[in-house]
Amino acid sequence: MAQDTQLERHQTIIIGGGLAGISTALHLGEEVLLLEREARLGGLCVSHTSGDYSFDMTGHWLHLRDPRMRDLAEARIALPTTERISSVFSHGRVTDYPFQANLRGLPGSVIAECLTGAVEAHMEGARAEKRQPAADFGEYVLRHFGAGIADHFMFPYNTKLWGVSPSAISHAWCQRFVPVPDLNQIIAGAFTDDNRSMGYNASFHYPEAGGIGAFTAALAADLPGVRTDADVASLHLGERWLELADGERLYFDRLVSTMPLDVLVERWIDAPTAAREAAARLRCTKVDYLDLGLRGEALAGRHWIYLPDPDLSVYRLGCYSNARPSMAPPGGSSLYVELRNDRPVDTEEALDDALAVLSAIGPPVGREDVEVCERRTIPHGYVIYDHDYLAARTTTLKALEARGVISTGRYGKWVYASMEDALLDGRAAASILKEM
Repeated sequence: MAQDTQLERHQTIIIGGGLAGISTALHLGEEVLLLEREARLGGLCVSHTSGDYSFDMTGHWLHLRDPRMRDLAEARIALPTTERISSVFSHGRVTDYPFQANLRGLPGSVIAECLTGAVEAHMEGARAEKRQPAADFGEYVLRHFGAGIADHFMFPYNTKLWGVSPSAISHAWCQRFVPVPDLNQIIAGAFTDDNRSMGYNASFHYPEAGGIGAFTAALAADLPGVRTDADVASLHLGERWLELADGERLYFDRLVSTMPLDVLVERWIDAPTAAREAAARLRCTKVDYLDLGLRGEALAGRHWIYLPDPDLSVYRLGCYSNARPSMAPPGGSSLYVELRNDRPVDTEEALDDALAVLSAIGPPVGREDVEVCERRTIPHGYVIYDHDYLAARTTTLKALEARGVISTGRYGKWVYASMEDALLDGRAAASILKEM
């Protein structure tokens, strides 16, 4: 039976203590109640240790382009800038990222196929007087890069990442995240290393110690009105209350939610049928990954590497300790290993493939070098921009907006976004609240 605490009515409640929720509270600058279901704030931006090794929840490399967000962060913690060292491992070769702009080093036949495809795509685009927008991500790739780059990287890598065919998703997510070199750059990248720094993530910020969790902890250090271990089990927007898993009922005037959009609607008692049906159509991947602690060096100093090979069970490896040695004991390496989403992968297969890749790139490593291997799952990983995405998302968000709820953050807005985007989302939510 609910414990009715209506006398403790709150003007503003924020659900979720990840970056978007923390940022909302910081920017609002007034008393709020921030509810976080876990024992600490941070959401996915937390770190943990296993033995002498430290890990994040896979790669959380912070990019701060907005001066306001940089000021917000650097006022609370030192965040040294690191120039990205990332690569692609395919055809038994290591090349620079992004693949489409750095073909140099691949087998000659692969380079020829990729360049031919890029030229053909360019010529076809030049001949077309007017074309309709690409119907899906697969068509977008073929138009911009050609068949060779599509077949050798874009299609196999993105199938492993998203768990669906490139033709099953739109290209709405990729404008910022997929570098699009022009034909001259593609050709130059087959012979020079001029394009090594291409892309939005050419550099990143990261704490000296404590992993990305140190950043989140610094942001949240002075927040009042925080309750952890507070899981929102249900909510009634008409009556303006929510109920926690322990039965406590809290009343509110204004509500900001950073809870995943599909979960929020599941727990919304008086949700209209249209919102329920739309939310049920929202799709995302999970992220299965390994925390891997190894004796010895790994990835030859690289921060992360992409693995498009369709025979490999993993699609990306990253090494925290190559960015900050404090993440591993002396002589050790702290890594994340991300498992493909298009078929089941068991832990042993993933570990074997990861060790094989690491041995091909750097000093050989074997099972005897593994000091930590723990499998973890993030249930909400990457939002899938399928062809029903826009209608389903729009219907769901409009239903919440009509009831005075701001649903924000990566999963609250149901978008593919960065950590900085979550901070900006919080700032925007605070601005809307101030005008209510």
